[in-house]
Amino acid sequence: MRSASRTRVVSLYLALILSLASPPARAGSASSASNCNSTSVGFVPLIDLEAGLYHGFQGGLYPGGSNRRPVSHTSAGLAIADAITPLDTLGISDPAHGRIVLASIGMSNTTMEFQAFLPKLNADPNRNPKLLAVDCAVGGQAANLIRNPNAAYWDSVAARLRRAGSSPKQVQAVWLKEANANPTGTFPASAETLQWNLTSIVRILKQKLPNVKLAYVTSRIYAGYATTTLNPEPYAYESGFAVKWLIQSQISGDSLNYDPAKGTVEAPWLSWGPYLWADGLTARSDGLTWACSEFSSTDGTHPSTTGRDVVADSLLSFFQNDSTTVPWFTKTVTGVATGSAPAPAIRVYPVPAGRTLTILANGFVAPMTLDLFTSGGRLVRTFQLERPWNALSVPVGNLPSGIYYLRPRATNARSGGPPGPLKVVIAR
Repeated sequence: MRSASRTRVVSLYLALILSLASPPARAGSASSASNCNSTSVGFVPLIDLEAGLYHGFQGGLYPGGSNRRPVSHTSAGLAIADAITPLDTLGISDPAHGRIVLASIGMSNTTMEFQAFLPKLNADPNRNPKLLAVDCAVGGQAANLIRNPNAAYWDSVAARLRRAGSSPKQVQAVWLKEANANPTGTFPASAETLQWNLTSIVRILKQKLPNVKLAYVTSRIYAGYATTTLNPEPYAYESGFAVKWLIQSQISGDSLNYDPAKGTVEAPWLSWGPYLWADGLTARSDGLTWACSEFSSTDGTHPSTTGRDVVADSLLSFFQNDSTTVPWFTKTVTGVATGSAPAPAIRVYPVPAGRTLTILANGFVAPMTLDLFTSGGRLVRTFQLERPWNALSVPVGNLPSGIYYLRPRATNARSGGPPGPLKVVIAR
């Protein structure tokens, strides 16, 4: 007995020595490391698929295979955006001392990406000084968990807002990015499950954040390098369909009413945020790709520091330029209406303009033409705005500093004649 016991002790001792002497496994050698060979899965991004089909379902971000938000839905979003004013922590309008709060809602990828977004936002000279962005996303909190209004996650959201000096009643806009953890099943059922969970979540948003007006939803980034079951392909790609169908259900009036004139408000107004899925190293139409180095080497699912920056830059650009975010995201605009005919539907910024001038217009016939004149009345530039529901950025770096006037042509006004000119200040 003693001999057998001593033998076991010696064996365990030798095993310990050998384990300590063995070199640690290199990153990428374990089965859970990223698979950098999977540089493509062969799927077409929704923005490039457009009216094409994936397993019988149309691509595009919006109904009809279009990547453009329907005009009527944009018009409704603009009306909501224009009405947003700073609130105090009790949710009462307070233009002088209140805040416009933008909160992130979601999982680990969401908080990683929003944390990268925050310093970029705070460094933006054109952001609205009344804007406060708060990261309320939490690692591990997937859609199949937070679809429950009693989930501990929602207590965390309230706590994070209060730590930031805010409150649930102060939030008016949300960036939502979610996915189901360890999804199973085949398309379309698996995507429909995510859609149902997202539907529950946007309803909960209205319950937990009673003054939320706008929610911008983003689907997953590429997951071809993933080697775990957390949320691999094709589920990451197919999450785009879940978001598309979620927004489409509101646009069609099937559910998720946001308009108090049409009955009980169930959810905020919904729109796509930036769409970020690309097929690995296969560039999509706008050039976006995802390299293995842009993901964590341990799982190929979570973004690395460079990957987070890709999302953060896209998110900042979206909020700076989307027509339904500009009214509350950017600071007071440069454009000042002069004369007897005001032009409340046209905005120009930043204040003052340096090398780029951004023009935002709604309520006009597309395409619309705008002329830029010197203060002496000399025409120096003509701009063509093909999509008046989006911002147009134009270079003005070769124009001398001074005061200019931007005038839309009369044929672009829907009613009431042409608007008066807008004063534009260029200074460097």
